[in-house]
Amino acid sequence: MTAQSDNFFDESFLRRLEQLHLIAKRIAAGSPAGVRASGGLGAGLEFADHREYTPGDDPRFIDWPYYARMGKLLVRLFHEHSEAAVAVLVDCSGSMAPGGSHEKFDYARRAAAALAYVAMGSGQKVLLIPFAADLGAPLRTGRSREGIMEVLEHLGRLQPGGTTQLARCLDLFVRQYEPPGAALVVSDLLDCGGGLTESLRRLDTRRCAVTAIHLQSPADAGEDLEGPVLMRDVESGREAALVVTPAVRESYQRTWSAFLARCRHDCASAGVTYVPAPTTVPFDMLVLETLRRAGVLSA
Repeated sequence: MTAQSDNFFDESFLRRLEQLHLIAKRIAAGSPAGVRASGGLGAGLEFADHREYTPGDDPRFIDWPYYARMGKLLVRLFHEHSEAAVAVLVDCSGSMAPGGSHEKFDYARRAAAALAYVAMGSGQKVLLIPFAADLGAPLRTGRSREGIMEVLEHLGRLQPGGTTQLARCLDLFVRQYEPPGAALVVSDLLDCGGGLTESLRRLDTRRCAVTAIHLQSPADAGEDLEGPVLMRDVESGREAALVVTPAVRESYQRTWSAFLARCRHDCASAGVTYVPAPTTVPFDMLVLETLRRAGVLSA
């Protein structure tokens, strides 16, 4: 890895990725939406795991050699490969690192790396694309977890900056790329304007499962607002000086709560799965929750 990505994605992070993969694999083994015994045999199937036989299971998938040795019926589970990739779109706009704080941006990169690792570990290709005012350079992976170092290097090189133009970027994505099997949008959804529903509808949810992972930091919620402050929109450059009284803080937090409710509503209106992602939640827990809500894993 490069020096930059090496500092960000250290050995501890890699160990957490492996633990996350093992947990996801155990959960998915019992989930028809994750790893499943396919109804047909042929190309594109890769052995994944076993589970106990239950009445009604297709006898073609019983592991008979294991039964002959151990006297226990197990069903062989397979990854059913599709050429459609899992697309992970990562917001790299200025609002992801306000005031030089990379809290949201770094969290987004860790979550994106973990999502890619789990997808690759389950036999899926990944298409990783940064975006802000425009789409950034993409990275395409194979179906093996061995490619994770290239993912980490790609994410490690990203820098936040520029404005958020979600509708434009999703338009470009739809025009320039083949429809993915699933699309995961990792963003704080700030400065998307009032057209979030229409922006997300550019991703045809009839053809792929779309999930919005909504990054939120304590600073976004105004938890630390107090006294005289200079508020600055890092994307537009607009500034406003004010004194934060308890009434002002309460008004700000009401506005923030309304924004969260609108994002949730807009995602539902567009047929998109909404996953709140406070940066105070460990990224591996967020990824498992994302996979459950997206229908990839079941609890």
